[in-house]
Amino acid sequence: MLAVLLVLPSGDRLHITPALDVASEHVFSLVQWHITNFFGKWGHLLREAIPGQKPLRDERLAIVDEYLQTSRFAEKEERLIEGRIARAGGSNSAKGGVISHEYLDELLDLQRGLRPKAEEAVESELSAVLLTQGFGWWGNLLFPPVDIRFGQLPTIIVTSRRDKIARLERRLLIPELEYIERGRLEEELFERYDLSAIVGNLAGLSTYPTLVKDTDSLRSVLRTAAHEWLHVYWFFHPFGQAFWMSEEMATLNETAADIAGRELGDETFVRMGGDLTENARRYLPQEDRDPRFTRMMRETRQRAEELLAEGKVAEAEEYMKDRWWLMRLGGYGVRKLNQAYFAMHGIYGESVTSVSPIGDEVAEFRTYFASTGDFVRALNGVSSYYEFLELLGEKRELSR
Repeated sequence: MLAVLLVLPSGDRLHITPALDVASEHVFSLVQWHITNFFGKWGHLLREAIPGQKPLRDERLAIVDEYLQTSRFAEKEERLIEGRIARAGGSNSAKGGVISHEYLDELLDLQRGLRPKAEEAVESELSAVLLTQGFGWWGNLLFPPVDIRFGQLPTIIVTSRRDKIARLERRLLIPELEYIERGRLEEELFERYDLSAIVGNLAGLSTYPTLVKDTDSLRSVLRTAAHEWLHVYWFFHPFGQAFWMSEEMATLNETAADIAGRELGDETFVRMGGDLTENARRYLPQEDRDPRFTRMMRETRQRAEELLAEGKVAEAEEYMKDRWWLMRLGGYGVRKLNQAYFAMHGIYGESVTSVSPIGDEVAEFRTYFASTGDFVRALNGVSSYYEFLELLGEKRELSR
């Protein structure tokens, strides 16, 4: 029932929109994904309920590490094979003979065997942390249950008006969409519908089970799993139900999930034996990790918005292209910089592309609570940005 509820608001629709018209052959079907994955996961849990079938905790933690390492090896091997095929002119045969997929097949077989146990281990560890944060009902009953699925994430196409940075449409597309095809879709939306468009990647998706990328580090995986669980949790409260009511509410949701997801993910990482001091800088918010890139990106957005407000659409687009070249020369791998790029990434209040005050406001709001759980639950009843500002004002008054 939970899976169906989560699919209904954003599931497959027959209404033809610009992005659906242009990218129809690449659309990712959430309904089909649920049919393929949902019952398989619960089948695994039923099998593990048989006495003696469930691994011990130490064994499960070792399985998570082995699974994530295998996923990274498989991704690397796929890239190597793709490179060999490209050098062979698109043929599966190279100078030395047929390009072998044997090692990749072995890795994928191992990955498939480890995946259900790795998922269950992460679910169990994150659930334990959530219970310590007060999310349990009648003891140890957690709702919604933590239920994740490791695998390839769909890509996403986002459109924006050209005369204003404003998100119009989001559409999930198949994973691993070729860069050439991404560019073709974006160009077609520009030519046919006069829209700015970007096709980007995802790290997680709050369907149910939540979909989590499995080629990141364990700490990143746990942060993503916690972030996506929070979206599912808030779906049953006014805060999450108001996600689509306004850009401000979407930014509030994403920023709060970012902050709380990092904290819950890191707590789970420590519980699983992780060391937060290892590669610590890598896990800082990007604003702290790379102040130069942050400054460049925010300057770019502010100037682009000024030009657009003056009706200088062509000038704004040319300016963004110039800044994109400057960033590329500086070593920043931004594939494309346009109105849709800012509309897609600006929804995250802590993003380097955001010029919204919401990032700082949510960060301040967090300081008024002793625990992550208290912070999350304090937002449950918020259904508008105005209500959030009122609540923030009350906290400021009480802290004086």
